[in-house]
Amino acid sequence: MTVYDNIRELAFFLRVSEEASFSAAARSLDLDPSTISKVVQRLENRLGVRLFHRTSRVLKLTQEGERFLSAAQKVMQALEEAEASLSPSLGEASGLLRVGSTPAFARYWLTPLLPSFCEKYPKLKLELVLAATAPDLFDQQIDLSFQSGAIPDSTLVAKRISTARWRIYAAPAYLQRFGTPLVPDDLANHRCLNFLPGSYRSQWPMKDAGSVRSFTPTGPVAASDGDVLVSLAQTGLGLARLIEQRVQHDARPGSLVTVLDAYEADPEPIYAVYPSRRHLSVRVRAFLEHVTERLATG
Repeated sequence: MTVYDNIRELAFFLRVSEEASFSAAARSLDLDPSTISKVVQRLENRLGVRLFHRTSRVLKLTQEGERFLSAAQKVMQALEEAEASLSPSLGEASGLLRVGSTPAFARYWLTPLLPSFCEKYPKLKLELVLAATAPDLFDQQIDLSFQSGAIPDSTLVAKRISTARWRIYAAPAYLQRFGTPLVPDDLANHRCLNFLPGSYRSQWPMKDAGSVRSFTPTGPVAASDGDVLVSLAQTGLGLARLIEQRVQHDARPGSLVTVLDAYEADPEPIYAVYPSRRHLSVRVRAFLEHVTERLATG
């Protein structure tokens, strides 16, 4: 068996895994389903394991299939990266690039990097699509999105590029008046300024007794915008859980201090999210490389 045959088997296996169907995989590759099935079966015979559970209603990876999937993805990624090294150079990037992110990420992470990017790639035009919620990459024709927390769509590629630290802040005047919370349960007795009820940010995850608990504190004001919460916290109205970068940039020096530091949750991962590693455009590669290099060294 040649190397080409091995790569062909991996490609067919990965496509069937993605589509969860031999028929759908065959349509996407413009091949007959029996061809796909025979190649995957040949791979299973060569490996001596069953990679898929097959029933009339469902096609699902076995435990061996799950392990093989991870290894196969790494092999194909390495091959694609090798081929990409021979594709047009990043310096030739041109056209329109649509990037999605939250307003906060654009302001505190992306904005400082854009002048050097635009100077480096003068033929590229950049459009920033900013929203508090994760965009639909396909409906909104977004090439690359920056998202934090869990990525609900498992079909997307998510590359971790940075982290965001969320801390609980209060004005010294508030703590003098109402006291300092010493344990997370004390939040129930404090005025808390929060994001709108039901939103992802309205939950305050905190380490407590060796595990992470989620608190939903209440108070006199809730808002959809973190800038408002920073301003209100500085007035002494209440506690607020805020991203550290926002406070460092926007709060007056000494106007806010942190509380409950010992219970702070781990920094939240930030991902660059895009539809597929396959055929990643020069535009996306240029922007992704520019951002990741500078965030890693920043």
